[in-house]
Amino acid sequence: MKKQYLLWLLITLPVSLFSQTPCDNGTVNGYPCNQVDFYARLSNSELTGGSSLDLNDIWGWTDPETGKEYALVGITNGTVFVDVSNPSQPEIVGRLASHTGNSSLWRDIKVFNNHAFIVADNNSGHGMQVFDLTRLRNVANAPATFDNDGHYDGVGSAHNVVINEETGFAYIVGARGAGNNCGQGGLHIVDINDPKNPVYAGCFDADGYTHDAQCVIYNGPDTDYQDKEICFNANENTITIADVTTKSNTLLISKEGYPQSAYSHQGWLTEDHKYFISNDELDESNSGINTRTLIWDVQDLDNPQLINQYFSERKAIDHNLYVKDNQIFQSNYENGLIILDAEKAGEGNLRELAFFDTYPQGQNTAFNGAWSNYPFFESGIVIVSDINNGLFILKPNINDIVLDHPKFTSCEFIQDISITLNNGFTAESYQWQVIDEGKPSDLSNSSSFSGVNTATLTVNSEEMDLSGLTYRVKVTLTDGSIAYSYTSNEAGSLPKSDFTYSISNSNKEVNFFSKSVDATSWIWDFGDGSEVSTEENPVHTYEEDGTYEVSLTAINECGEALKTEDVGFFVLSNLQKSNFEITLYPNPVQNKLYLISDEKELSSIEVIDLKGKVIHSLSTLNNGSKNTINTSNWEKGIYFIIFTNNKGEKHLRKVLK
Repeated sequence: MKKQYLLWLLITLPVSLFSQTPCDNGTVNGYPCNQVDFYARLSNSELTGGSSLDLNDIWGWTDPETGKEYALVGITNGTVFVDVSNPSQPEIVGRLASHTGNSSLWRDIKVFNNHAFIVADNNSGHGMQVFDLTRLRNVANAPATFDNDGHYDGVGSAHNVVINEETGFAYIVGARGAGNNCGQGGLHIVDINDPKNPVYAGCFDADGYTHDAQCVIYNGPDTDYQDKEICFNANENTITIADVTTKSNTLLISKEGYPQSAYSHQGWLTEDHKYFISNDELDESNSGINTRTLIWDVQDLDNPQLINQYFSERKAIDHNLYVKDNQIFQSNYENGLIILDAEKAGEGNLRELAFFDTYPQGQNTAFNGAWSNYPFFESGIVIVSDINNGLFILKPNINDIVLDHPKFTSCEFIQDISITLNNGFTAESYQWQVIDEGKPSDLSNSSSFSGVNTATLTVNSEEMDLSGLTYRVKVTLTDGSIAYSYTSNEAGSLPKSDFTYSISNSNKEVNFFSKSVDATSWIWDFGDGSEVSTEENPVHTYEEDGTYEVSLTAINECGEALKTEDVGFFVLSNLQKSNFEITLYPNPVQNKLYLISDEKELSSIEVIDLKGKVIHSLSTLNNGSKNTINTSNWEKGIYFIIFTNNKGEKHLRKVLK
């Protein structure tokens, strides 16, 4: 009987210990929520031992021996270590005071090899603390008061610390003060493979100050950088990518700005390293926009591309975000924890899945509420640090509610787009929204839209031009849960045809590149009587020099569009310098170019740009006297002038504008 009782106790104990309060009809314990359940909260007073100090950053650690999970919580005057392995009954194990004893609004914590590495900003002399986390295993009288196990004084203070756990290097960013060998506030690189004895290793500051970063062994599709150590940096007004493989010789790979840049704050890679999801901390307040998430295509690290901007219905300032299993976990200050679906990030398409508002006191663009979160525990719990309201221990409980997402399937003026819910879910209401330049707004029934509160939206583009718009629906279920569909594709429309080209001056090859929009097939006519090409970006070889009328027909299911352009082609390397006596000045030229030729039989000149296009020609010449060419409308660059005499002999000169 006793054995049976013990077996029953072992089976039922985890249920009672790990019980959570479900999000019910949009709220739990007074906190607005959607598909995120609540375990526990520790207030600021509890965490700090009775004071009202603010929280800041947070990280997590799992003890490899015991499997226990711990929250490492930054507060104004130090770090608090919380055992969250029983998430409904978290236990404060101990506290580590700030190294200087001074307070700081900014503190950051990361983990490597069972050690925590802690920096603080605006706190001269703090450097980087090192704490052996295995000391949390056997604390006799919790909460304990701890000291450092190591210290790095190569910086005075720092805004953040980034760690690549695959290599054992820490990247201190925003560093300043005595001993800092990376004076621009860039990546101050420290070898922490011997955790208690950190050693300076190098610096990357080719693009100045770095606010935050993620450093990885790159395993994405760009073969030039595979298996190298790459850092993706938020550098105030750009996303900046650096090769830090060789710590003594770090290299800038690329940097890219974006619209309405205010303060590039932080970002995280998708797990396939194809896309980088980033945020801007000041764009909402400076530009009056809703919370914005930037989606970057980084499959070519030399040329990162901003592929879309996702705008929330909310207006809070976004802060730290992390990506796990195709989900983006955002801490957005006064809106708390927001979880986005990143499954279609490559298409520039995100959607909200769930949220938990840790700061119900307000919904403004202010620096209150959720600072950061840590979603990487094996148990699936997510810990959130709220500046004002303490530590939250949460558990996403996300259902795949929407089965079929809206999609246009024809080119008709009047079209229906609809969604289908998965079995077992019943909608209380629908609200269709239009997405214009990324920003969502609710639709009302009109001559252009009907069915805005049903599962099927009818769009009538005869009434007005609706090109470029996409749509989504917000579904409220009978249990209070909220689900968003992905945005639709754009309504079917004619493609836009456009192209560019580059010419090799060592042979007669021309590389053509389609810049067409919404095209599914292409037809190229190269203007020389050769066969057409159906490649998107063909290479064509011309037999003779000259100017050819090239056309590109872009095609999709709605029809076709034509673009035609004259392409001038001259193989400059085939032009042998003759004995022409030509005086050409000034060179470089500004507004007028003068030329004098002693060649009595000079018949014509042609001016071509680097693409081989003729931009000026002259067939009536004053041989033996001055000729004038107006160059005031030339763009800056290199030009070639080809002189031809009556015998067909040619002479080439180069001019710089």
